[in-house]
Amino acid sequence: MSYRYSSISKTGNGKKRNEDSIGIMELEDGVLCIVCDGLSGEFAAERASKLCVESIQNYFQTSSERNHLVKIRDSIKIANRYILELAASKKEWKGMATTTDVFFLNNNIIYWGHIGDSRIYDLKNGKLNQLTKDHSLVQQMVDGGFLSIKDAFKHPNKNVIMKALGEQQKIEIDLSKVILKPSDRHRFMMCSDGVNAVIDNMEMEEILKISDLDKCIDVFDEKIQSRGAPDDYSLIILEQVN
Repeated sequence: MSYRYSSISKTGNGKKRNEDSIGIMELEDGVLCIVCDGLSGEFAAERASKLCVESIQNYFQTSSERNHLVKIRDSIKIANRYILELAASKKEWKGMATTTDVFFLNNNIIYWGHIGDSRIYDLKNGKLNQLTKDHSLVQQMVDGGFLSIKDAFKHPNKNVIMKALGEQQKIEIDLSKVILKPSDRHRFMMCSDGVNAVIDNMEMEEILKISDLDKCIDVFDEKIQSRGAPDDYSLIILEQVN
């Protein structure tokens, strides 16, 4: 199995620190990618996202679990427990939480887990598909027929999250997998909401068609900066090479 990837994670303009965290780890049986967007304020959000990435990576390195979806689920649950324990240990870390997207490419199958409003996209044969669904107030309004997708993009409450790690002991995690057929061409992107908050799906699709991954990342960076980079932004782009 061969693959290539590129990534970026930057602090939003006017912010003191980057509350996003990303992780890319090459393992014997595949490549693991993680994107987390910390919630709460000051050091708590930054700590939550970093702890989540580190915890998931450690679990993947040490677990003997063979079912990759189970491994993703368990790694997220363990990270959730660690965040809750840390939040209870110091007053300044109370309320710390984070979104997380976990992506694992093994041979011709990708496995993913999701909680929060970070996203995973699949550019399949030049057509962009969003694999994950936001756990947000605005997404609930769209699902209920109270808001259009177009209006959701600019809704003032689009950052209100309904699910995240660190909020409660019992969490519901979205899990799925995609089997990659040799006849199809896929390019996957994981990102925090600092990306999709300023770049819509139509423009995202065109940028992801750029053949050189590093150039693709540069264009995302330039676009986000030109639009003020109001939030921290992180993205990982990965594709299998036949």
